[in-house]
Amino acid sequence: MTLEQGRRTQAQRSEATRSKILDATVQCLVERGYAETTTAEVLARADVPRGTLLHHFPTKVDLLVAAVQHVARRRLDGLAAEVAAMPAGAGSLDDFIDAVWRHFSSPIFWAALELWNAARTDAAVRDALVAVEKEIFGTLRAHARDLLDDDPRVDTVVHFTFEVLTGLAMTGIVSGDLASREMLIRRWKRAAAILLGRRDPDTLVENLRRS
Repeated sequence: MTLEQGRRTQAQRSEATRSKILDATVQCLVERGYAETTTAEVLARADVPRGTLLHHFPTKVDLLVAAVQHVARRRLDGLAAEVAAMPAGAGSLDDFIDAVWRHFSSPIFWAALELWNAARTDAAVRDALVAVEKEIFGTLRAHARDLLDDDPRVDTVVHFTFEVLTGLAMTGIVSGDLASREMLIRRWKRAAAILLGRRDPDTLVENLRRS
């Protein structure tokens, strides 16, 4: 084995350990919430020595900022891959909204939600989130343009879709009303199609009366 190969292997081991710690952090955020995501809990889940954790993340803030980036990468990769694989066509808008909703229903989103909560009072976490959320939105918007045509209204529909479904996911934590949630998603699909000029505005009112 050459020196260069040895160094590369050591770097790979270090990266694998780092990812293991971050995966344990995400798991803790999902299962226990931000308040109970302590370094002791992450250590127990990652099963690494305390010195190893401190080597990679000297403080809890360092760990949470890295978790923001780790969660964002997983969110971005999952969303981008799913949207990029969609065929363009008559149902592409509904497929796009369904894909975003699946994202907001996934464990990785709940981890992100816990980090958003932390960002309210932690400037370092907030600064990290601002950067990664811009990246996620920008990448998804680019894929949406490819899927839904280069229509100047697409950016607005993508933005509204994120805001509407984020709010729906959060209210669902309290209500748990699956029928109401599905109805609202159907209504948003109709409204989004109207915004893109794909439906007659009058059909929204008529369909809502039958919902």
